[in-house]
Amino acid sequence: MSFDSVTFWLFFAVAWGVWRFAPFGVAKTLTCLLSLCFYAWWRLEYVPLILFSAIVDYQVGGRLVQESTPWRRRAWLIVSLTLNLGLLAFFKYTPLVVRTVAPWLQEAGAFREAPTLSNWVVPVGISFYTFQTLSYTIDLYRRRIDRAQSFRDFLLYVAFFPQLVAGPIVRASELLPQFLKRKRLSPEHVQQGLYCVITGLCMKMVVADGIATPVNMLFDKAGEAAQASVAQTWIAVTGFSVQIYADFAGYSRIAIGLALLMGLRFPQNFNYPYISQSLSEFWTRWHITLSQWLRDYLYIPLGGNKKGPSRTYVNLMITMLLGGLWHGAAWTFVAWGLWHGVGLAIERSLGWNRSRRDRPKRLEVPVRLLRIVLVWCFVTTGWVFFRARDFETAWTVIGTMWISPWTEGLGEWVDWRYIVLLPLVFLPHAFRLLHEWYGLQKGRSGRVAIVIVSLLLLTFVRRIINQAFIYFQF
Repeated sequence: MSFDSVTFWLFFAVAWGVWRFAPFGVAKTLTCLLSLCFYAWWRLEYVPLILFSAIVDYQVGGRLVQESTPWRRRAWLIVSLTLNLGLLAFFKYTPLVVRTVAPWLQEAGAFREAPTLSNWVVPVGISFYTFQTLSYTIDLYRRRIDRAQSFRDFLLYVAFFPQLVAGPIVRASELLPQFLKRKRLSPEHVQQGLYCVITGLCMKMVVADGIATPVNMLFDKAGEAAQASVAQTWIAVTGFSVQIYADFAGYSRIAIGLALLMGLRFPQNFNYPYISQSLSEFWTRWHITLSQWLRDYLYIPLGGNKKGPSRTYVNLMITMLLGGLWHGAAWTFVAWGLWHGVGLAIERSLGWNRSRRDRPKRLEVPVRLLRIVLVWCFVTTGWVFFRARDFETAWTVIGTMWISPWTEGLGEWVDWRYIVLLPLVFLPHAFRLLHEWYGLQKGRSGRVAIVIVSLLLLTFVRRIINQAFIYFQF
């Protein structure tokens, strides 16, 4: 039941009516059940898994509130961490471990044919709701939030359908207080919600799905990466940087819009990341809720930047490596995390993460633009590891991008239909840049124009390919 399906919007109409018009206690109970039905639509047998995680963390939360002895509180926190991360590791990383270790065991004679676990299914959304429940228990351990008033409220926080499958990662301190009393649905909520939903659907159905063909041809068709020209490669890799942004930011926009239409607020998850002037800034604009989660629950507990430069670089590397591994059970994701970890460490060591005030004013804009281009090139090159099925494909694509001599020709699978989609992402970034540098305002008329254009595109542009949201696999 994807956000871009008719089935979902029939489901949402029922959920919206329940949430807005049923007595609030009944509305919360029914919305819990509807959210579990939404999850069961993907795979029924994994509903007990999310219920188990919710029950464990609700009970652990109660113990953390009742206990005052430090070592007992720490023990209960370890229970939550062990069970949640253990389940996540088992379901998400077992195939990676088996594929890595099996060839060695096969050589040792442990079995004749190495298992691949090709039919292994990862529970949808497990990475997202695991991080949500962990933030609840960790914040209770730190005495930064109050315990959920009831298990129903906590289960609704964990399983609330707009953000259940692919985020944003909403913390208990942000969502649980909104379940205490139903807020009036204001015209502002409706306007903002419709704006987010319509533009999010356009980003997904027009841009992300529209640019998928050259991306899939380069990365998925056997031997295509080795035969692609430099122009084909750059268009496809640029296409993926556009696709993954439009796909995931589009999903986040829809989820935020759905919440607004129900009278609730989710945190922002994307803030025009491709105008970043440093990698540090990029990670304050890209997948913001994950970046903040990794910062608050991993990087800072490791020591952050308070224990000297060397330790800071190590902490950055650990955080980004685990951030890469969070995205998927493949060594290419680890390489993607390592790529960003090394980049952040080098950037910090050279001071490139800080803006300079001694630069001549006439050079300010050119230098800013150059920094944006360099960060975009670094990030886009990193997306190759993120998208490639294996290292052979990744190195072939990167070699073509940066080493191969320029060859002419776009080939049969790259034409104007794909290229004209790119400005639909880059132009909004350019307007945002003008707003941040010069205070240029979009205004109400600008939003209306964007909604009209989005509706026209959704109505008249046929999707070249229809595929699931990319982040469903994480």
